[in-house]
Amino acid sequence: MTDTVVSFADMAYRLRGQRVIPDARCEHKHLTLDDNGEIVTCEDCKQQVNAYWALHRMALMWGNHAQQVRRVVAQVHEDQKATFHLRAAKVVERAWQRRKSVPICPHCKAGIFPEDGFGTSSINRAIELKRRSLRATE
Repeated sequence: MTDTVVSFADMAYRLRGQRVIPDARCEHKHLTLDDNGEIVTCEDCKQQVNAYWALHRMALMWGNHAQQVRRVVAQVHEDQKATFHLRAAKVVERAWQRRKSVPICPHCKAGIFPEDGFGTSSINRAIELKRRSLRATE
């Protein structure tokens, strides 16, 4: 049997086995916790729900939600890595659209104009990385 561990800040719940919803007609999604008598009631069907069942359901839902958030965050990070060059091009384009300034070369600090042929020539990536590492050690 595999266990699922769900974390809530400093607390962790280990879920074992599968519980069946007590009443198949109502999923008990809207619960009220009454401090008077410590009763859990479903707002939809007005039926009292077992507190353990409510806690178990909450842990399952939280675990599913946390897993979904992790997937979305991983996808956003992946998208950011894939579009880095596009974001850099947009920054340069915005800089060229300004009337009183132009972007500068990060190495020689000279201004770069669109007519300078920015991006029309290229160098092997490995050669440029080697040149940079040699300049950094000087």
